[in-house]
Amino acid sequence: DECAQLYAAMLFDVIDQHARAGGADLVLWCTPAEAAGFFATRVPAGYRVLPQRGSILGARLAAAFQIHAAEGYERIALRGTDSPTLPLARVDTAFDALESTDLVLCPDHDGGYNLIALRSACDALFEIEMSTLAVLQQTRNQADRLGLRCSILPPHHDVDVISDLERIRGELTAELTPRTLEWVDRWLERRAQSCL
Repeated sequence: DECAQLYAAMLFDVIDQHARAGGADLVLWCTPAEAAGFFATRVPAGYRVLPQRGSILGARLAAAFQIHAAEGYERIALRGTDSPTLPLARVDTAFDALESTDLVLCPDHDGGYNLIALRSACDALFEIEMSTLAVLQQTRNQADRLGLRCSILPPHHDVDVISDLERIRGELTAELTPRTLEWVDRWLERRAQSCL
């Protein structure tokens, strides 16, 4: 229950950040498909809510790029919602970089990435084992094999384990991450009380 509450806090903080920033068409990809109605009533105006396609993460990422490329988009960025303190400027930087490169990645400190941007769909890029410590390197290797020019942004972090909560606490603000800040502060307070 606590993990679900934390994830909801991060998710809606990230959704609101992008809604306020503007500058790009916004889509929330969700699963299961039945959740689309739930999210459609909770996201800000301007968001589309689409059900994820594919049974595993790699297939879902590939499908999102396929769909948006087929809609005519030439700069597409996907980001995780478990990185609520990722500066929004990284998305702008990724879009700018796509003017001269094919692929942009923002690494996590744990060997993955929290943002990926492409100029067009590339299914083969996601034919790797996801959610491992080697995802970033395997993605770069795959990009090399496919002849894709790749840009790497400065790394950031996501929330995977308890120590990540302590790491991001100092980056949380009432303006950009109010839900996550409230949840983390309550959690830290309960944790401190249980250690007395």
